[in-house]
Amino acid sequence: MRRFLDASREAVGWIFDHKMLVFVYLPLLAIFMLAAYTGFVYLGWQRDREAVLDRLFKYKRLIDHTEELREGYAYRSADIDLGAKAVDIPTRIYDRNEEIIGEFFEQKREIVPYSYIPRMLVNAVLASEDRDFYNHRGISYQGILRAMAMNLVHLRVVQGGSTITQQLAKVLFTDMERSLRRKIYEAFCATEIEKSYDKQDILSMYLNLIYFGNGAYGVESTAKMFFGASVRELNETECAMIVGVISNPLYYSPISNLDNSINKTRRIMKSLVDAGYMKQKAADWQFQRFLSKWDVVFDGEHRAVSSLIGSFIMSTYRVNRAPMFNELIRRELSSKFGEDVVKKGGLSVYTTIDAARQDIARRALQEGVLSQREYHIRRAEKMRDPKKAEAERANAGSIEGALVSLDPATGEVLAHVGGYSFSSQNQMDHVTQIRRQPGSSFKPIVYAAAIEARDITPSTIIVDEKTIFGRNYAPRNYDGKYLGPVTARDALAKSINIVAVKVIEKTGYGHLFRILKQGLDLSEGELSERFGKTPSMALGTYELSPLENCTLHALLINGGRYIRPYGVRYVKDYNGNIVWNNEEEINSAVMERRNRMGNIIDPAACAVTVSMLKGVFEEGGTAAHVMKLRKFAFPVSGKTGTSSNYSDAWFVGYTSDMVTAVWVGNKKGAISLGEGRAGGVLSAGIWGAYAAGVYREFRPGDFAVPEDGVTRQTICLDSGLVPREPGLCPRVAVDQLFISGTEPGEYCKLHTRSAEEERQ
Repeated sequence: MRRFLDASREAVGWIFDHKMLVFVYLPLLAIFMLAAYTGFVYLGWQRDREAVLDRLFKYKRLIDHTEELREGYAYRSADIDLGAKAVDIPTRIYDRNEEIIGEFFEQKREIVPYSYIPRMLVNAVLASEDRDFYNHRGISYQGILRAMAMNLVHLRVVQGGSTITQQLAKVLFTDMERSLRRKIYEAFCATEIEKSYDKQDILSMYLNLIYFGNGAYGVESTAKMFFGASVRELNETECAMIVGVISNPLYYSPISNLDNSINKTRRIMKSLVDAGYMKQKAADWQFQRFLSKWDVVFDGEHRAVSSLIGSFIMSTYRVNRAPMFNELIRRELSSKFGEDVVKKGGLSVYTTIDAARQDIARRALQEGVLSQREYHIRRAEKMRDPKKAEAERANAGSIEGALVSLDPATGEVLAHVGGYSFSSQNQMDHVTQIRRQPGSSFKPIVYAAAIEARDITPSTIIVDEKTIFGRNYAPRNYDGKYLGPVTARDALAKSINIVAVKVIEKTGYGHLFRILKQGLDLSEGELSERFGKTPSMALGTYELSPLENCTLHALLINGGRYIRPYGVRYVKDYNGNIVWNNEEEINSAVMERRNRMGNIIDPAACAVTVSMLKGVFEEGGTAAHVMKLRKFAFPVSGKTGTSSNYSDAWFVGYTSDMVTAVWVGNKKGAISLGEGRAGGVLSAGIWGAYAAGVYREFRPGDFAVPEDGVTRQTICLDSGLVPREPGLCPRVAVDQLFISGTEPGEYCKLHTRSAEEERQ
């Protein structure tokens, strides 16, 4: 202790012996050095001043745009410094009815006009951040002194001296580092901002651009993230919570630290009372009401441990109702506009997707895929061999699916579900990025080519029998049985393999290859590389993606007219100007192709094929159980498909205004789904659930039929001929379509009155 006192006396003595040095020269030197350094920073500020003011002007115009105060300003990506974090604006994806189905962003931001921001939120900012805001011109010396005094009392930094204008300058024009240079530069910026803009403009820019944590910038995005509502709908305490986050988003966010956030909100409410913006009684009542509204739960030590605040972060905040479709669109937009513009440029992308159908499709596919996964798990539980059981469980986790719906007349994508779920581990879009054997779902294209060539009609009798084609190709029917003579309509409805191969052998490959080439827009090289002229083609052994399969079937519904599937209709920039009208470009290209090459398939052949496919839902058809379950009161057609060894299950279903392809399989490749797990069992059920949901409140009409070249005829499904009288033939197809001149001209010889009497 004595040594310390002696040292203290010596130090005091030295100071008094060098009074001029300590109290004059050193302070003057410090002042000179600070002035010199300030001058150096000022030179840097002068060099940057014009660019800073220009950037500030552009930021302000973004705010003005939301208030619709100025017209005629054409926003271009070059007008925004996309490298500046303060102005990143998400790109929004809309469905055909202008519902939001997705967003692309690195930073979540929504700019709103000042009139949207509640007065109490502004009051809370002023009370807690800058009470002298309306009295200073960018720098509050009173605030600096007050902050210094508070920090000295607490021996730590508990209050900052920066004004709102300085904080805006820091966000906009500095790299956010803590340094003397930054504070000086910030002061020059703040002074310039005050010269150029009024207080409301400054508040509007500040509250729209500052960071609130969890990727959210601006009060609107934060309000939706915390409370699932627009900022203009918030009450006093909700406003206080948002303001409380400003000083330290990580420490005070209710999402990352609820207890700190609740305590800070309480202090903000007290600041509102101290500043005269609220009465204490009203503040207490509002705060308790807030705790009740958001179900804030406290533990035994009165720490907030849970609440409903922030439960909107993955719904309202991060919208993604069609993840794999949106990812497809993101890649398309990035290719056209660049990644930065897509994530930060505030584009509005209007798509063909129907959000309601998309939601129904996602649920239907997930339920179907989950059912198949559970099937594998049940099988694994029954297996005695541990290795086989483990392999079966692995198969369960690898089951995937896809569903895509098109408007067959236009090619618009109405629903696009690329898989069971979308995550960092699962981003494969099974609608567009896989190709699998379509199995029997390809047969309608084979039959349409044969009908167009007049090689068969729905009444044509073809013998279903064990047959070897060529030297050694001996296909089997699905059930291993052979029915003998059958009509082409019955063979298609029952998906008889032998008959399909006989059809392609009779017609040849010319018509079929032309349909593939023109319908899928393939070059000669692509066509020959992907498809071979082999009898097995009739059974769908050459691979297609679900989107390609859907596109081919759309030709049958629309009368054989070329379509090009597309998802983007048009794109608007942040100012509402259309910068890309993809729909117009697509329609123009499609019309040019249609005019040049005409119909890909004869419209009459299309109508006849669709009429035949109604039999798939009738008794004996491969999807008859779907009709029994759903009891559709409107015309439906479609085709099931199953590849070898039950590796892929397909269904392509039609209504007059929608064609939908459903695929279920193992994402690892050709791995069996299990004995009997066919398209009619798995994928047809998914389609049935989807169609039932889509048409819950309205009914589609009948399929389009050409005015000329088509006739209707009721036929016996056993003989293919015309019943002599009602009720005589046990199985009939009513009003089956035929190309004019090909309808049967004879009465049924299998079912006559005399034959019936003999049977009795």
